[in-house]
Amino acid sequence: MNVCLESKTYSVKAHDDIMRQWEEVRFESGPLTLDLRNLGFIDPFAMCGLVLFINHLPDDALPVKLLLPGWPQGAMQTTKPSEKNLLEAMPNGPVSYLTRMGFWDLVRNKLDCRENQIPVWPSYLPERKVLLDLTVMHSHDAISVMLRRTGELLQGIGYSIVGRGHVMEVLSELCSNVLLHAQADFGGVAAMQTYRNKQDTRYLVIGIGDMGIGVRQSLAGNEKLSGRLENDAQSLGVAVQMGATRYGSGGHGGGLPRVLDIARRYAGRVALRSGSGALAYNGVDEQRRSFQTSFLQGTHLRIVLPEAKLKGK
Repeated sequence: MNVCLESKTYSVKAHDDIMRQWEEVRFESGPLTLDLRNLGFIDPFAMCGLVLFINHLPDDALPVKLLLPGWPQGAMQTTKPSEKNLLEAMPNGPVSYLTRMGFWDLVRNKLDCRENQIPVWPSYLPERKVLLDLTVMHSHDAISVMLRRTGELLQGIGYSIVGRGHVMEVLSELCSNVLLHAQADFGGVAAMQTYRNKQDTRYLVIGIGDMGIGVRQSLAGNEKLSGRLENDAQSLGVAVQMGATRYGSGGHGGGLPRVLDIARRYAGRVALRSGSGALAYNGVDEQRRSFQTSFLQGTHLRIVLPEAKLKGK
């Protein structure tokens, strides 16, 4: 079985395409070859999705032969090299970025490679400079630890009290949603980092995903909503309305609407995937669009917020 990344940028659309290809080959025999040699950039949404995808493959698709630019032919060195420029070159490229984000620790036992080929972040290099590396969430205690550490990092890079409060609120709401609604044995996966786009604007990207029951099945637990859930896309439209929840009583259903509200405040964007449904929200003009797309088990979100606004500028 072969699945190939055609785009150099691995984010929402590229992951949709990977899932489409997987649906086409999943019943073929033999282990999966996941060809990502075109990869130039991968964001937190795609990293979370990739970790979840690899960890939920059926046994007959394992071990996965993962192909990345320069790997496994050339694994990252763990001893101090003699080349003077390697220190500067090491942090660049998708393999070293995945290493900084803790990717290998979460997939190594699913891959077809030797142990000494697994990249390790060398101890002689500087700190990884990651806002939130790939983190698996199993409990509210784990979420609390993650939020405390992330809050300290955001304060250290100059986010305003209000700005980091809103980022922490997004993380808290979405991570708690995984535990409350997803029914995912593996747990949810979250990651966060800042980037600079082609217009030289810095922005924060948050990715969170799970491979649970998905939005539609979760909302179907509420009889008052069941008649409005004709397909996955429609279900996402319902899910972002205040008070929509699987629980019939109050006190729930504010998570996703609140995330959209924060995106509106900062002129950010939200991409939401669940089942064969997708929802795109643009906080600049407050437009939201629901549509059908490639099937993706569970619930996955990408939130983009301009960093300058989070710093109060």
